[in-house]
Amino acid sequence: MKLNEAYSILDLKPGVTPEEAKKQYKKLAKEFHPDVNKEAGADDKFKKINEAYQIISSGKSADSEEINWGRPTANPFGDDPFGMGRRAVHRAENISLNTTISFKDSVLGCKKELKFNRRAKCVDCDGNGKTTIRNGCDVCHGKGKVITRQGNMVMVATCSKCYGVVKTKDCDKCHSKGTLDAEASISVTIPGGIQNGNILRLSGMGNFITSFGPLDQYTDTHLQVNVTPESNLRLHGMDVVSELNISLLDALTGCTKSVNTIFGLQDISIKPKSKNKDEAIIPKLGVNGIGAHKVLLSIEYPDQIDNLISFLSK
Repeated sequence: MKLNEAYSILDLKPGVTPEEAKKQYKKLAKEFHPDVNKEAGADDKFKKINEAYQIISSGKSADSEEINWGRPTANPFGDDPFGMGRRAVHRAENISLNTTISFKDSVLGCKKELKFNRRAKCVDCDGNGKTTIRNGCDVCHGKGKVITRQGNMVMVATCSKCYGVVKTKDCDKCHSKGTLDAEASISVTIPGGIQNGNILRLSGMGNFITSFGPLDQYTDTHLQVNVTPESNLRLHGMDVVSELNISLLDALTGCTKSVNTIFGLQDISIKPKSKNKDEAIIPKLGVNGIGAHKVLLSIEYPDQIDNLISFLSK
């Protein structure tokens, strides 16, 4: 998908802020989520919305166009408006992951423990690639600034003795990169009713970008959920749907049948005089125990049905 196409899908204009893009993405994702929108093509539209937002939020598309946010730019307020020191900004991509769950877990929801590699902030150099060394100043001890506190207020001022002169050296731990390869381990809650191929956005669980004061900024991780199909079971909204073939005699007289559910075999009662495409409903066996399991009846008519109709009409 190209960048212009991504903007078009999210109905955005080039130059919007990340906050505006995120707000529009949430609005459209909610509108076209398969659990909410049952119209034909809503599922494909939902997937395109996710892909478009991934491209715009990462700042890079398939045609190598780039968006200029999350990149070093001129600061109209100066290099250090809050006295927290200049921060390195790293070019970082979102992370894409896949996980597979059972059909039952897709209906009821589950937790998945994930481990994956990402680029984390180097603590030794605070993500800047360089560490501060003592400059001989006994006031700021080489930091170039003095921090004072008054109640809940924190004030940062340039050191009056060394005039903010800071000496640095390349960080030995990260080799001046500012980031390190690290293994992330997280527990992800997968909601009930998720469909095969849906993508979950794990905010701030990607690669390190930069720090703003005490807050570290990371890209996102996008988790695609693949659902293992279950024979004769499918998810429709909040309900599980299956089909059951029964004879004409069973439909006329009524009967008891066993059907496969997310909790194994369950007996259902078929009412006398049931019609083709009638439903037998098992409550609380759908999404999150709220939806139902709907068994769609398919009546098998005998080959000699014409002779039978002729005989009964006499």
